[in-house]
Amino acid sequence: MKMKKVLVTPDYAQKLLKNNSHNRRVNEVTLNRYFRDIIDGKWKEDTGECIKISKTNAILDGQHRLLAVIKANKPVYFHILEGLEDDIFDVLDTGKVRSSTDAFKIKGIKNETIIPPTIQKFMALNRNKVKLDSRSEGLTNAEIITIYEERPAFWQNVAKKSMIWYSNFAKILNPSTIGGFYAYFHDISAKDADDFMTYLSTGTNIQNNTINLLRNKLMNDKLAVKKITKDSKFAVIIKCWNAYRKNEVLKVLKWDPEKEKFPKAI
Repeated sequence: MKMKKVLVTPDYAQKLLKNNSHNRRVNEVTLNRYFRDIIDGKWKEDTGECIKISKTNAILDGQHRLLAVIKANKPVYFHILEGLEDDIFDVLDTGKVRSSTDAFKIKGIKNETIIPPTIQKFMALNRNKVKLDSRSEGLTNAEIITIYEERPAFWQNVAKKSMIWYSNFAKILNPSTIGGFYAYFHDISAKDADDFMTYLSTGTNIQNNTINLLRNKLMNDKLAVKKITKDSKFAVIIKCWNAYRKNEVLKVLKWDPEKEKFPKAI
């Protein structure tokens, strides 16, 4: 076996893939995650992970990294391990993909199970969506950490408050959903966001009856056999927030996807 560190250009990646005798089916999620890390300059080169190539030039491990180099059209340094036996292919690449929770743990960031999915929901709402499509837009671990590190105290505070509201609201909404909405609303009005989430979760001293409509709708849905869709649930939360902000009281709180666009918070 021979190990070397090589600047893998798009042309060289093409050559390695062309010589490969058994390319596997491409996982678009993995490919896009690697691609964005390379494009954004967040690719970590010396992680101990290497491109593994057999004696017959079969790529045993590293196909998606090479494809990402080609897609990004940017050279990246990789360690390449050559001269491996072809029959070890079936025992490679069986490890668990590192999750954003794992990445936060490694960096010693608290609330590692709450903050990553909270940031995903926050970014989806900012893009006026219910969720980020993991196949094309889902944030990479590096992207989530970058967003966190732009204001770590804020995200820790979001996690702390989300757990309190989660408990107060009898676990009707999960912490990351509460946190995602709170962060989304907070960037519009910090005071209104705190008040709105407190009214919604506790049901006390409510200043706008539309919040009661939302509380009842969410609680009834929790007990219902047939659940409302996630996009409908998220849409009525935003519609309720907008009514609260405009000091309007709605008699009916609903969202018709055939007649209305997904709402944006104001």
